[in-house]
Amino acid sequence: MKIQGIKSVYIILIFLILSKNIKSQSSSDGQLWLNAEFNYVYKVKHLFQDEVSFQSLVFGSPQWYSFSNKLQYEYNINPHFDAITALPLSYTIQSKSLKTFEIRYMIGTRIYFTPTRRLQTKGLIRWENRWSNDNNSDSWDVGNRLRIRGEVVYPLNKNTYYTNNVWYLMGDAEVFLTTKDDIQERFANKTRFRLGAGYRLTYRLRFEAFYACQFSRNTIDNKFDSQNNILEFLFKYYFR
Repeated sequence: MKIQGIKSVYIILIFLILSKNIKSQSSSDGQLWLNAEFNYVYKVKHLFQDEVSFQSLVFGSPQWYSFSNKLQYEYNINPHFDAITALPLSYTIQSKSLKTFEIRYMIGTRIYFTPTRRLQTKGLIRWENRWSNDNNSDSWDVGNRLRIRGEVVYPLNKNTYYTNNVWYLMGDAEVFLTTKDDIQERFANKTRFRLGAGYRLTYRLRFEAFYACQFSRNTIDNKFDSQNNILEFLFKYYFR
């Protein structure tokens, strides 16, 4: 138990060191993300999820607001793999004169490296096909994006995450990679680090809070030239 706890601390420290080594070159802002997630598990193997989200700039410029809804389906293949497909929709008010709407189709897999241990380690790989339109254009921009994320979860007051009244720590690191022919947008390639804590009250109710630090650049060859500091709050509800 103690060895696994030390390992979780080491992993979190690695996240912090990596984030320190990626320095913002020009701009920095603060954002607030509020998410609510509703889940229905059918016969253990099937998970249906609806996530609604509000994101906003708290400090920095230009001011923007975003509303999104994601419908997701997950199929548990075995203790080590899930298959995932999702359809996220988002509407963003970039300014008084510019509003954008984006449709994404996503497929991917979640990998459980240590499904039976106290320290949970996971991987998440997603491929997204994206369609974006703004109110000043009659055409749609189309592009693709690969997202790769590593995750750790460690329960503090229980031996396992899968129980009630448990506090847990979380950390993850994710990279977003686009092609040259992708949607024309600022800061298309990103690296995001998150650290947070959660509380599972019952099977139905769970609460999580994160601090995320996101670094962005226009292309893989460019330097990271934007840093986003994000506070993220997530409410989860599971139907039986």
